[in-house]
Amino acid sequence: TVVATLHSFRAAHAERVRAEALDALYAYLDPLTGGAHREGWPFGRPLRAGEIFAALQRVPGVELVDEVLLHPADPLTGRRGDATDRIELAPSALLFPFDHRVRVIEAR
Repeated sequence: TVVATLHSFRAAHAERVRAEALDALYAYLDPLTGGAHREGWPFGRPLRAGEIFAALQRVPGVELVDEVLLHPADPLTGRRGDATDRIELAPSALLFPFDHRVRVIEAR
C-alpha cells in the first residue's frame, strides 16, 4: 500500500490530480503491465519509495511530491504493516497493488 501527499499547481483541480495519481500508482505497480518499462513487475523485485516519487511527479498538475510511505499489506485481511521506504519480496512473489491513499494539497 502506498500513502502519499502531493501538492498541486494553483490551476489544477485537486480531485482530478488525486484520481490521476491513483491511476498512475495502480498502473505502475500492476504485476502484468506495470514497472518502469510497462512490461510487468519482475518476480521478487523490491519496491522503493523513490520509484513512487518519480511516478507521481509525472502526474499532470502535481507540483511537488511531499511524502511517500510504503506499507506492506495483506489484501485478504486489510492489515497494513509499518511504513518503510522499501518493500522486499520473496523470490517467487509479485507486488499486488492494494488500497493506495493519496492526499492532494491545493496551491493557494
